[in-house]
Amino acid sequence: MLLYVMTFRERLREQIEFCGLLDKEVAAQAGISKRSMDSYVGAESCIPSAEVAVKLAKVLGVSVEYLVTGEVKAETELNPKLGIINQATEIRARKLLNLFTNLSERDQELLISFAKTMEENNK
Repeated sequence: MLLYVMTFRERLREQIEFCGLLDKEVAAQAGISKRSMDSYVGAESCIPSAEVAVKLAKVLGVSVEYLVTGEVKAETELNPKLGIINQATEIRARKLLNLFTNLSERDQELLISFAKTMEENNK
């Protein structure tokens, strides 16, 4: 079985979308040109310098390690959007939220009911 591993470009794109930002907004907040940003998220798929990667990670609220490798820190930290949570849980929550928002309202309600049942069974 083949295991698909996301690339830097894909993780960067996913974080930008999750934050609800445009590429040009991330570029401006990180202090880089839109053209440079395009090279990181576009088909060229360039990897930025360490200095730029740090700036991008700060703007997007994730670690550089996550953007580059997909690995997350285990320690708990404060996230202004999600409260106190560890980064691994935050990344999984983001993925779940992205999937959830693409479901019909009926399917969303079914998933909520299913999650509540799972929670009750784990008590």
